[in-house]
Amino acid sequence: MRKAIFIFIIIFQINIITNSQDLKKDQKKTSADKINQPNSINDVINFKNESGNAIITITDEGSNVGSITLPSGSAPTATTNKLYNVGGSLNFNGISLGTGVQEIDDLTDAKYDGSSLFLGSGAGNSDDGGNGNTIVGNDAFNANTSGIGNTSTGSSALKYNMTGNYNTAFGGVSLYYNIAGSRATAIGYGAMRFANNNITAFDNYNVAVGYESLLGSTSPSNNTGNANTAIGYQTLRSNNFGTQNIACGTQALYSNTSGSGNIANGYQSLYSNISGANNTANGGSSLYSNTIGTNNTAIGMHALYSNIAGSGATAIGFYAMSNANNTSSFFDNRNVAVGFEALRGSTTLSSNTGNYNTAIGSRTLFNNTSGSNNIANGYRSLYSNTSGYENTASGVNSLSSNTNGRENSAFGYDALTSNLGGKQNTAVGHHALENSTDDYNTALGFNAGSTVTTGTNLTLIGIDANPSSGTATNQITLGNQFVSSLRCNVQSISSLSDERDKKNIQDLTLGLDFITKLKPRQFNWDKREWYEGNISNGSKMKQETTAGFIAQELDEAQTTENAEWLNLVLKDNPEKWEATPGNLLPIIVKAIQELNKKIEALEKENEKLENQLTLITEVNN
Repeated sequence: MRKAIFIFIIIFQINIITNSQDLKKDQKKTSADKINQPNSINDVINFKNESGNAIITITDEGSNVGSITLPSGSAPTATTNKLYNVGGSLNFNGISLGTGVQEIDDLTDAKYDGSSLFLGSGAGNSDDGGNGNTIVGNDAFNANTSGIGNTSTGSSALKYNMTGNYNTAFGGVSLYYNIAGSRATAIGYGAMRFANNNITAFDNYNVAVGYESLLGSTSPSNNTGNANTAIGYQTLRSNNFGTQNIACGTQALYSNTSGSGNIANGYQSLYSNISGANNTANGGSSLYSNTIGTNNTAIGMHALYSNIAGSGATAIGFYAMSNANNTSSFFDNRNVAVGFEALRGSTTLSSNTGNYNTAIGSRTLFNNTSGSNNIANGYRSLYSNTSGYENTASGVNSLSSNTNGRENSAFGYDALTSNLGGKQNTAVGHHALENSTDDYNTALGFNAGSTVTTGTNLTLIGIDANPSSGTATNQITLGNQFVSSLRCNVQSISSLSDERDKKNIQDLTLGLDFITKLKPRQFNWDKREWYEGNISNGSKMKQETTAGFIAQELDEAQTTENAEWLNLVLKDNPEKWEATPGNLLPIIVKAIQELNKKIEALEKENEKLENQLTLITEVNN
């Protein structure tokens, strides 16, 4: 700057000389009276005032060197854009230009002691020298005495440091109150401004990067938290006792005071945390409302957003568990939500009291409120569940309509998808029990139980295994309509028949007479369901002949004898009657017994006739 001013002066004077030579002739005489023309080396040109006193002297110094001298005097009345000499000191524009700077120590606001460098008014004023500090900024490092290896840039940065070592402060008032703390890094205006002002030496180990990051309490003695890392605007701004926290992102862990071991990465993640410890939040506003909750993990924007005091929850995904219970009293959450809006919950936050749930997949357990101990795996599985508990759903849309149903298990696409309040159902397979709404049903296989609606206590095993009707109860179905044989290593099925469980025991009245009314048939199957519109044209008739009964004929026989209690015909589905010929066994036994009596009587009669015939033969002989 000063060199530029001198160059300006020379150019300015040369312009004066050039312009003087161009003066009009009638002015030449006056100018000649005021200017001495140079003739040789060391000659001068004097610009004089009306009194003949030199006011500017230009001297030829030889070897193409010249000088300009301004005589000493008082400052002009108006100093703007003027160069003048006052008491031997050059001034320009009302400011003294001084005598020039040869080294840093020549500056009034800088010093260098061979080890430390200080630039700025008041910088390093109290430093005892030889400490290897580098300080730039007005009033920076003002109180330091023996602190070594510190670096600061910014007005009042490390202002009160006295014995602290190896600190780095970049930004106005960064590490302002630090006195004896060492190994801290503060970058940004106000970063770690209220650092602990303990006069006893200690290692700080904090890193703050960003405006007012790790600013701390306005009572510096409270700010004892160490080994924290804060990167971003106002990250960990309120921290005082908290240790070993990591905050990255605008206002991450903004309100934290005593919480320790937290990791917050993302805009306002863990923003409200005060004393909660060992939480991990990764994503914008994740765990935003948490204050005292501990051991939570939230990954994804707004994950676990509303949680305040719950602990032990895991939420991974955009808005996962975002409406978590907002009670301010500490409780164990223990929910796991992985996926877009998994376990999002009701917007009435206090209603979301369900715990120990596991939801994996987009919008799994989406509406859950008080339901607990549920497991949902697959897109929209247990989507509508509110209070249902101890359900397990695995597969897209499995148990998706369930609200308060409990203790159900659904495995497969759309398995038990229509169930609302039904309980203790088990569906395994694609579309298994997809329309079921009642209780105690079990279906295993593709489409098994897919026709069940309000039916209960049904067991359906095999592809397309379905009961006689959707409202049937207490049935077991093995296989579909294409099953042609039932194989087992034994030949009979045991059933309950304990006398102690029976009343009104009496001899069966139906027997041989009833059996003789039955019509065993042989036939070929030609099922209507094999044809479009359920209308047979005989083209798909099976070629194999089989034997059995006609359900309508069996029904006629039991109706005629007032014996419908035999349940020889199942008419749950009026379009598809079924026969239960196994129920004829007691009657067949009775019929055999009646036949046996007749045989015994005939045998006795035959014996009697044989004896009579023998006597007659003997008499004749």
